Amino acid sequence: MSEMITATRCRCLRSKSSYGAFGEDLEALESTIGATTTYWCLKTMGKAGPDEHYVHKSLCRDGRPCYESGNEE
Repeated sequence: MSEMITATRCRCLRSKSSYGAFGEDLEALESTIGATTTYWCLKTMGKAGPDEHYVHKSLCRDGRPCYESGNEE
């Protein structure tokens, strides 16, 4: 059985939070990530993306000009 994992955020978004929770565990992990979590973009290595707007888990999604899906095509 194969399970497709769909990325909802840009694959270039990073934080100091842990990675690797999928499925049911993802909700539990995301609930522990606080509002003070620091994010950065791997493209710029800074707090703003290539489009010069701040990066955050709520902002780095499909539709943003610099967004990159985590799904391989």
